[in-house]
Amino acid sequence: MLTSVLLLLFSAILSGADELLNPVELLHQVTTPSQESEQWINIKTESITENELNFGSYEFRMACVNGGICYKNDSNNLRFFLVGDTGGLPIYPYITYAQKLVAKSLARIGDEENVQFIVSAGDNIYFTGVENEFDQRFQETFENVYKGKALQKPWYLVGGNHDHFGNISGQIAYTNRSRRWTYPASYYKVSYAFGKNVTLVEFLMIDTILLCGNTRDITEASFVDMILATTDKNPNTPKDPVAAKAELDWIEQELRSSRADYLFVVGHYPIYSISEHGSMNCLIEKLKPHLEKYHVTAYIAGHDHTLQHIVTEHSLSSNDEKIPLNYIISGAGSRSDRSTKHIGTIPDGSLRFNYPTGFNPFSQLGLSKGGFIYVNMDKEKAIFTFYNGKGDEKYSCSITPRGKFMMSNVEK
Repeated sequence: MLTSVLLLLFSAILSGADELLNPVELLHQVTTPSQESEQWINIKTESITENELNFGSYEFRMACVNGGICYKNDSNNLRFFLVGDTGGLPIYPYITYAQKLVAKSLARIGDEENVQFIVSAGDNIYFTGVENEFDQRFQETFENVYKGKALQKPWYLVGGNHDHFGNISGQIAYTNRSRRWTYPASYYKVSYAFGKNVTLVEFLMIDTILLCGNTRDITEASFVDMILATTDKNPNTPKDPVAAKAELDWIEQELRSSRADYLFVVGHYPIYSISEHGSMNCLIEKLKPHLEKYHVTAYIAGHDHTLQHIVTEHSLSSNDEKIPLNYIISGAGSRSDRSTKHIGTIPDGSLRFNYPTGFNPFSQLGLSKGGFIYVNMDKEKAIFTFYNGKGDEKYSCSITPRGKFMMSNVEK
């Protein structure tokens, strides 16, 4: 344990040494003050007016959530980032070297590509979440880190196991205090649309800890409590079965009713992973059948500190045609992991890409490059580009909308 603590301190010192290098009937047009050329239409309710929907306001961010659709009719594509496990460090300077690299590259590429929002896959605050909505870790690990014009956009988040070690309600409540942190409920839906022919994109942001249980049975805990707690790396039993069933019922209902051209489900735990934590049996049993039944475009996760692309195939009972289901892991936002010890837990031949590789004994402490994913989609395809923290392209794949089951990928 002493070695781990010393390495954590060493990581913190090094980190501080570097410079932080169907649409509804009513349409309301929104202009974002920070980017006056962008025109968004909010398909929501009559009570929200153009003047009230200021960029960064709670109303602006909620316009795209749980029934609202943010629609850009003068654009033929949608652009966003996928990051995960951005929780930094619990001691000064509260961020890692890898997180600094990733933040810089997000800002640079975000400016170049004019990204419209960021999706974050949990473990938002390491190692034991926050005490309440006023916790300084929100500033030290999030607000003060992700600088630059491109990152002053909505961040849609889910809770991770480390977030649940603390006060998860505090992270949800912080949505009302931030101009970009958007985590309005344990699970919720985000909807965007673009183009004159209206391509609809939906994200179901889910709480996999609520569904399957936590890796340690603690809440509102200290770092010492976390260290001393019994560990279950692959939890299979929810703490509150009634709440878990309610969430699963909500997921099934949203999937069944979705008419989205691209439909994503975002959770912290992966369904399939080759890395340190590996595949999650609970999600394979509970969630995967729904994803296949309703033709989800991709399941997006974090938890393992890697970038992975895994593809499985399934058939409809009435059709022998093979239908792909993509599993994307983007969990290298503040540290990375080179383990492949669970490669035997994924279907044979399903791994398309894994990063990083090689040996680095300090990478889990943030002394690594980290990584993230940039997505650019149009009505024909969504291109996922995998970057390391320095902004070097490592891999890309092209995923077609629901109903179009052709896919191509190419490694760089």
